[in-house]
Amino acid sequence: MGAIPIHIKIGDVETLRTENWRVIPDDRQTRLETIGGNVIQDFGRVDSGDTFSCSVTLSAAAASVVSGYWYDRTPVTVRDVSGRELTNRRVVIKKYGYVDRFEDEYFTADIEFWENTYG
Repeated sequence: MGAIPIHIKIGDVETLRTENWRVIPDDRQTRLETIGGNVIQDFGRVDSGDTFSCSVTLSAAAASVVSGYWYDRTPVTVRDVSGRELTNRRVVIKKYGYVDRFEDEYFTADIEFWENTYG
């Protein structure tokens, strides 16, 4: 049995391939010093601060749409690998490249999805 391709949907675009889907929790803690020593004040996990990241392969047309979301800071809905929808997310392209021998047709990118807290 061969590998099962995993796709996500970013706004109106579906990826050709998705790898390394990760959730980076926003666990905010503040360290305060007191006269008696150190005290840790734990504000707990902040769900809205979680960042989702992955590596994707996109067609040239889809890469153009996704880069437009990034440049324009367009909030989009992302459907993750399990089918769950993450609404009001900003796309952040961390790095991108070309697929060998298909430089004009397919692109790879490492991207993150942040909750859009500005609108």
